[in-house]
This record gives sequence, structure tokens and C-alpha cells, in this order.
Amino acid sequence: MEFYLNFNQLLCRTTNPVILIFVPLFLVTTLVEAVLILHRQKTYPWKNAGVSIGMAIGHLITQAATHGVVFGVIALSVYAYRLTTIPVSFRHWPNLVLLFLLVDFGFYVEHRCSHRIRFLWASHSVHHSSEKMLVTTAYRLSWTPILSGVFLFYLPIVWIGYDPVWVYGTVSANLTYQFFIHTELVPRVGWLEWIINTPSAHRVHHGSNAEYLDKNYGGVLLIWDHLFGSHQAEQPGIAIRYGLLHPRSAPDNPFFIAYEELWLTLKAAFGAGSVRERLTRVLGPP
Repeated sequence: MEFYLNFNQLLCRTTNPVILIFVPLFLVTTLVEAVLILHRQKTYPWKNAGVSIGMAIGHLITQAATHGVVFGVIALSVYAYRLTTIPVSFRHWPNLVLLFLLVDFGFYVEHRCSHRIRFLWASHSVHHSSEKMLVTTAYRLSWTPILSGVFLFYLPIVWIGYDPVWVYGTVSANLTYQFFIHTELVPRVGWLEWIINTPSAHRVHHGSNAEYLDKNYGGVLLIWDHLFGSHQAEQPGIAIRYGLLHPRSAPDNPFFIAYEELWLTLKAAFGAGSVRERLTRVLGPP
């Protein structure tokens, strides 16, 4: 009975993550960017934006379907066996700062793994499928939330003693910040480029040309990229080519965007001649 009550309490507390509070701001930002692009370029990639919004709807539906399993069952089970209980409030601000750093580092590790492990890339590649860099690109999120494995990278933070609500709420806040860096309208911002993730740094991350491929994995901070050798500044003389190295066979079809890479990954695995080769095709680089 105690587990059931805790499950429902956690489920209710995580049903409205930080990201939902900012939905009106997301919509206003999308509209403002569209107006500015129309004013400057006399055109706007409506089809691209529409596909991204369609992907967002599918993501919300699949997230809702798996919400209870991820946050209620898995996160709560880990928290039940936590090493200690870490109090989190504005009165305990050092714990908040540490939580922010742990979550941001967790995002870096998760993000880098999502680019280097093919099975995880099958989900994350959805986000890189847009050949335009617009704020709507941030809407392109996977329809396979359980298979993406994203939530797993933050469970160690729960295990050491942080309340799952605070952990995944901080993750949502981290992702909310990242929404606003998906744009070409903001130029480089000087010395801040070395510390925080900026539109310029994130444009590099979405590049598929060799100079920019697999760089700048950071969420809010870029210090992890500097520490682990994955930082790359945007170069004035090298134009960024957005999108995937191997585009989807139907790049405007949300279902192909969502599931084609997963299908190809599983097909490659089942077509392998040995267990070792199967594992390589699933866990090796995409």
C-alpha cells in the first residue's frame, strides 16, 4: 500500500514537468522566429516546421503512454534503495547547484552515447533529421522513449539520494533551455561560447559535415566538451550542412523519421552471422 501511495504521489508530481509551463513561450518564440525569417528571406520552410510539429505531437503521445513506467515504477524503485536522502530546496542551495551539475553532466554522457551507440542513435537521430535549423527543430523528438534509454542516465543521481521529481524536473529545465538555442538568427556571443551552450555551438552540433560531426554534446554548459575533447567552434568559412549523413527514405513522413533507423538497426542485427556481430551492429557506432 505504501508503494502504491508513493507511486501515485510521484506520478501526480511529475505529470506537469517544467517544460509544459513554457509551452506558451515556445509558441511565441516559434512565431517570432517565423516572422523574422519571413521579413529577412521573404520565405519560410513551412513544410519542415509542420513535420517537426507533427513529430512533437507523436512524442507527447508516446511519452504519456510510458510516463508511469519510467517515473512511477523505475525511478521510484531506485529511490527506495537510495544511499541517503539529500534535501533539496532553495535553503539547501549547494545541493541544488550540485544537482544542476550532475544533471548537466548526465545529459552530456547520455547525449554522447546517443551519438556513438547505434541502438540509442535510432531514437536520437529523429532530432537530427531536420535539414533546417529552426526553433521548431527542437520539437523533433523520438517516439520511442523507453528504447531511447534517456531516463537511465539520471537514475544514478536518484540512487545517491536526490528525489526523482527534482532530478527529472531539472532534466526538463535543462531541455527547456536548449529549445531556445535551435536557431540561426543569433550570432556568436563572444566569451560565453566557452562556458555555455549557445545557438552557435548548437548549430555546430547539428552539422553533418566532417568538420562539425559529433561535436558539442553539452546541455547548458560546454565545460564537459572542453574537458573531454568534443568541443568545436563554428567556423566563419565553413557552412554548416544540417540533417543526417544518410537521410530518411521519406524525409517528410513522420513515421519514417520516427522508426526507419530503428528498423534498419534491428534488420542489421538479425542479419548478422554471429552473436558478437549482432552486438556490434546494435551497440557499435551508427
